[in-house]
Parts: sequence; C-alpha cells; structure tokens
Amino acid sequence: MLLAASTPVAKHTPAPTPTPVPGEVRVVVTVMGPAQKAAPAADAVVWIPGSTEEAPAAHGRVTSKNKRFDPRITAVSAGTTVDFPNLDKIHHNVFSGSEKAKFDLGLYRNGASKPYTFENPGLVRIYCNIHPQMAGFVMVVDGRRYGTTSADGVAVLSGLPPGKVPLKVWDEKGGEWAGTAEVKSGATTTVEVKLDARTWRDVPHKRKDGSNYPPPDDDENRY
Repeated sequence: MLLAASTPVAKHTPAPTPTPVPGEVRVVVTVMGPAQKAAPAADAVVWIPGSTEEAPAAHGRVTSKNKRFDPRITAVSAGTTVDFPNLDKIHHNVFSGSEKAKFDLGLYRNGASKPYTFENPGLVRIYCNIHPQMAGFVMVVDGRRYGTTSADGVAVLSGLPPGKVPLKVWDEKGGEWAGTAEVKSGATTTVEVKLDARTWRDVPHKRKDGSNYPPPDDDENRY
C-alpha cells in the first residue's frame, strides 16, 4: 500500500519591524508685550528635559566685548564649562549671585580668559562689577537636546526618536513654559508657544557687594 506524500506546510515569516526614523520638533515662540501685540521671541531657549541622546557639548563661550556680554543669552547643559574671555582693551569682571551658581571670576585684563563650570540646572544671571550695562544670562538646562530661537522666534530640535517628549521654553521677558511634543517618525512636529511679557520690567541690578553702581560720568576712563 502506497501512502501519499505529505505537502510541506509553508512557514509564515513575520514582516520585519520598520526601523524608526528620527523626527524633529519645530518650536515657534511669540511674546505678548505691553502694547498687547505679539512678536517673535528671539534668543528664547528651547530644550528637552532629561534628553541624553546628544553627546556632551564642548566648552561654552561668552565674551566681554564692547562693554557687553556676547552672546547676551547662552544655553548649556548642566556640567558644561563656559569660558569668559575679555576682548576689550579695559579690565572686566564676571560675577553672579544667582542661587544656582554663585561665583566671582575677579578682575582681568584684555586677552585673558577665565572658566566656570555650571553644575546645577537653572537660570544664572551674570554681571560685570564695573560696568552696569553688562548683564547676561546663562540658562543651564537638564538635558542635551537644546537650542535658541532665531530672530523669527523659531528653534528646531532634530534627530529625535519618535514618541512623546517633554518640552521647556524660557524667554528673558516671557518667562518659562513647559509642555509636551509628539515626535513623529521622519516628520516635523510644530509646537506654538505663546508667552506673556506684559508685566515685564527691566530692573537695575546691584554690584556684587550689594551697592549701587557709581554714576557713569567717567565710564570711558573707568579701568
């Protein structure tokens, strides 16, 4: 008796899981001013808290130039060292009394540079003890994915893995905002952030000993 040969059963091979393609988040920041008119927020800091995909940044850099801090607003990850070179032909000082970083780099001349490592996340206000017009900000973020907005109020964070991510924004006049963004594979997600700066006022700061700055009558010859 002959038995019929059995037909082999085809094995089902599951389709390979598509490899996620990184996406990007486009953040558009506007600020409502005292005139009840919204305008693009230039130099606002945008970041993803807790992000670790990016390699640690190299040293940051803030120069003392033309009796100003350049750039006025700097963003760095916690643990980053920032160099403060003096490019003017006069002496300068860099100090901060901020809760997250209290330091004083002392008085130093043209061509010299001094570093400071910002360990704690948070906003750090920096000043020069000689020139009252020298005021700047270092926003120390708790993540490695960050950027600042351009003149049109836009910042793009790219190369992000798909999924929901936390998002934070800080602006000198509009303050801080927190929310989330949904990163889509191979696509751009736009997040609009509207900040309110109608009550913002520029408050004069003190010298490092808490005293007022002297009158600027002889500022050109001061140091």
